[in-house]
This record gives sequence, C-alpha cells and structure tokens, in this order.
Amino acid sequence: MRDAAVRESPARVEREPDPVASGWTLHSVRPHTAVEFRQGGGRRNHTRLNYRVTEPGWVRELLWR
Repeated sequence: MRDAAVRESPARVEREPDPVASGWTLHSVRPHTAVEFRQGGGRRNHTRLNYRVTEPGWVRELLWR
C-alpha cells in the first residue's frame, strides 16, 4: 500500500500542488541488512536508531540518546 502511494505521489502533486508543504521531502529506504537513522537534537545531542534484519523480521535498537 505504501509503495503504491509513493508511486502515485508525483502525479498527485502535479494535480494538487497546494497540499504539499514547501520543503517537504520523501525519503524511501530499502535496506537489505541494516540502516541507521540519526535525529538531530539541541547541542548536537542526536538520537541514533539502528534497524537490522533478523530471521523473524526487523529489530529496532536505540544506539544513543
């Protein structure tokens, strides 16, 4: 469902440009083993999350807060 919505997004933006906030960006990630996200915080205090593949599925790990 999400993938279909992502594929449809450019056409919808062409038809209805007003609902999209200026500066909004979609990032789509398709990792095979792991991916790490960093969310910026005040005073360079970033939250770091790691998502990795295991046999039953994806595991979310807090690396730093």
